[in-house]
Amino acid sequence: MLNEEKIRLMTKAASFEAGEGKKALAMNKYFRGDYISINLIASWISFTITFAICVGIWAFYHMEDLMEKINTVDLPGMGKELVVWYLGLLAVYQAIHYVIYHIRYRKNRKSLAEYNQILKQISRIYQTESKSGSSDFVGGAKEK
Repeated sequence: MLNEEKIRLMTKAASFEAGEGKKALAMNKYFRGDYISINLIASWISFTITFAICVGIWAFYHMEDLMEKINTVDLPGMGKELVVWYLGLLAVYQAIHYVIYHIRYRKNRKSLAEYNQILKQISRIYQTESKSGSSDFVGGAKEK
């Protein structure tokens, strides 16, 4: 006789592993601080590239004005202003991403805790079956 509870739990576990569990199980390799740090470094790199592209687009758009005023423009002042904008926007961007990655980690830990409970229930069912001597079909052949 098939154990319907075991089948239901194994289906839940398999659907978790195939769906949302892929990311959660991959994330489980890291401590919270490591996970957040790695993602913050990646977001810092992407922000820097995006900021450079935006500055380049701005410079191309205002190229005529810049060329006309090249001798009168305060380049060190302009560079300082650019650095202030970069650092200010980077701080806001990183703060937002810190919150996002912290929440993701916490949610994934909760879902992994639920997954572990399912695995424990499956393990208890197997232990109960092995003690009672009953078994289901395994690999297409009935165990004796």
